[in-house]
Amino acid sequence: MRKQMIISISWKNVWRNKKRSLIVICAVLLGTIAGVFTSGIMKGWVQQRIDSVIYTEVSHLKIHNPDYLLNEELAYTVPDQSGIEKYLKSDQNILAFSKRVKIMTMASTSTGSSAIMLNGIQIEDEKAVSKVWKKIVSGGGEYLNNLSKNQIVISDKTAEQLRIKNFKVTSEVIDSLKRLEVPASTIEKLSNIENIRYKTAKLFKNELKTLLSKKENKEYGKQIFNASVHYRLRSKIVFTFNDTNGKLVYQTFRVCGIYKTQNTMFDQMNAFVVKDDIAPLAGFSDNSYHEIAVIAHEEKDIDELKSEIKTQFPELSVLSWKDLAPDAAMMTDFMGIWYAIIMGIILFALAFGIINTMLMAILERVKELGMLMAIGMNKKRVFRMIMYETVFLTLVGAFGGMVIGALLIGFTGHTGLDFSSVSEGLEAIGYSAIIFPEIDPGFFFLVTLLVIGTGILSSIIPARKALKLNPVEAIRTE
Repeated sequence: MRKQMIISISWKNVWRNKKRSLIVICAVLLGTIAGVFTSGIMKGWVQQRIDSVIYTEVSHLKIHNPDYLLNEELAYTVPDQSGIEKYLKSDQNILAFSKRVKIMTMASTSTGSSAIMLNGIQIEDEKAVSKVWKKIVSGGGEYLNNLSKNQIVISDKTAEQLRIKNFKVTSEVIDSLKRLEVPASTIEKLSNIENIRYKTAKLFKNELKTLLSKKENKEYGKQIFNASVHYRLRSKIVFTFNDTNGKLVYQTFRVCGIYKTQNTMFDQMNAFVVKDDIAPLAGFSDNSYHEIAVIAHEEKDIDELKSEIKTQFPELSVLSWKDLAPDAAMMTDFMGIWYAIIMGIILFALAFGIINTMLMAILERVKELGMLMAIGMNKKRVFRMIMYETVFLTLVGAFGGMVIGALLIGFTGHTGLDFSSVSEGLEAIGYSAIIFPEIDPGFFFLVTLLVIGTGILSSIIPARKALKLNPVEAIRTE
């Protein structure tokens, strides 16, 4: 009963000076919103990276000949192909797998060249383990099919290096800019470069800087740039590589599609062709391949599955996505710590304001506290009262901040946050420029614990100040 009375008195004390309490509550509110929203951005950012790693770049597991990892020689194909394939088909924990032939080549056109890893795939199997087929850019053709021979899907970055991607303002581009409501005065300036082909993005951007004002470039430059991208589909690319006997082989492929993921390094290195179009040229049989990409059911523990396969086939190298992308794995494992650090820093800063507010409240209530102690309220209860006041003050602001922060994350989780201005830097390290924030429900439990802890710690200094009061002297205070 006495405990409930102290809690009730503490709650009323919080609102005795409403203006001062509201200032602190608002500070905690804004700090909590910032912490929750920042954590949501980080969580969404990391989760998008993990999804990209698993479902676009490396899959849950990759199986190789151990020697292939040391030296990517064509001869180091996966041993016991029929045995491992039969096992993967029978394992109910495995959703899909794709076998790949991988050949390092030199790709050349009349205007450029680049080193590229050719991935010889079986189309339907590859679609089940990788989302590259969903990443075909607008105006970038289509993914591989079995209707035509010697097709290839390359990345937007490779297209740029081989000069297959260029820029041209055509009548169709002008019409699209009109639909995007670009001012007629700006579009009129583009007529000076209509149907002129620019081989690189740099040349085209420099031309736009010359034609348009600084304001026009800032407001409409990105729209004009994106609308003017042109891919020369069906272009021929000559690939040079050594077959299994060391003989130099030349093969021409025609570009059927252009893809773009959020990882520039992955894009720059990988192109995809039908396995039957490349394997015979390199001297491989139908059952020869260098890599098996495996996608498991989400509820299956990947490390456990890795151990099971390794136990069955000790002569194979089995690597999980955590082995192949340790940066993403580390951020996942330490996400809880990141949450605590972000909120801890914010609450630590807010604690000074809370302490200051409570000290002011103690100084204003010296006579009142003296009377309470004089009529029998012991030091333990005085400490509890001040601690409850501090925790209530902090919790009210934090609860409001968590609600508003959750609503912000819910809204931006659907619309996304556009960081296109720094997209080149983000994509260079494998992160998306469009971030969709999300948060785990357990995060709010962590925040609540941190807030209560902050309130308790912040109450120590004001409470000690109150406990040092002499009841007789405090009563005489005016």
